[in-house]
Amino acid sequence: MPTVRPAACPSLALAPDRTLWVAENDVGGVARIDPAGTITQHRLSALADRVSGIARAADGTVWFVTNTHVGRLRPDGRITRANFGFPEGIAVGPDGAAWFTTSSGADPAIGRADAATGKLSMMAVLPGAFRFPENSITSGPDQAVWFSQVGKDEGSPDGIGRVSLDGVYTSWPLPPGTAPRGITAGPDGALWFTQRGGIGRITVRGEVASFPIPQAERPSCVVAGPDGALWFTTAAKVGRLAPSGEVTLWSVPDAEQLSALVAVPGGGFWLADSKADVVRRFSPPRGQPTDGTRRR
Repeated sequence: MPTVRPAACPSLALAPDRTLWVAENDVGGVARIDPAGTITQHRLSALADRVSGIARAADGTVWFVTNTHVGRLRPDGRITRANFGFPEGIAVGPDGAAWFTTSSGADPAIGRADAATGKLSMMAVLPGAFRFPENSITSGPDQAVWFSQVGKDEGSPDGIGRVSLDGVYTSWPLPPGTAPRGITAGPDGALWFTQRGGIGRITVRGEVASFPIPQAERPSCVVAGPDGALWFTTAAKVGRLAPSGEVTLWSVPDAEQLSALVAVPGGGFWLADSKADVVRRFSPPRGQPTDGTRRR
């Protein structure tokens, strides 16, 4: 269990060679863990820049956001950063560029960092009634980026937003208090997101469904697994939401605050524990879940 200081979801990215990249919030850097377990830490010059999210591009570039910058760690180890307001989440879009959420001005906005030049641009400004949860943007299956939105005021509707590659913004409302957070493209061509009390699903046409999680668990991060299911973390458990709607939960020994997970080819997951300051490998036990919770 290498000791690093991971940020929230998505703070993990796995390369094809099984190298794990970790966003380190408290120490301001990006950590690389090779398959043998050797840790290399790339620290930023200013510790005030806390790395809150990362995304790995196909060319090996690791994009990241801090409290004030959008940055890139190139395969040769060079780090460049550009100030762009207050970025909060980042993902590699369907065009290969890095897309990010930001509160740069009076209204929240979606920005883009060009893959070739690194140039930053504002793609869409959203109505000021929304704010972005931390790290809540993903590449969609429809040549667009999707993101979670939370109403700024109590009682205001939440929502799921979409921005096309040419900057056209669309939003679908969710009931107040839904509190959508982590979001991912699922194996079924829909978008899946964590919400208060469960997992939500929205199709590219805007059709919404919800799947409650047993025992009032609060999901924090959700990813598509290699088995056609959705996998998620709660504070101390890993969960699986099957295509049938069945939910299974496994307790993770010694977990304090699980905040991210990424599937490992061949089975199992890397987990980030933001309170214990570690990443760990976890493979769900075969058979019944360790805590006995299984519900359709």
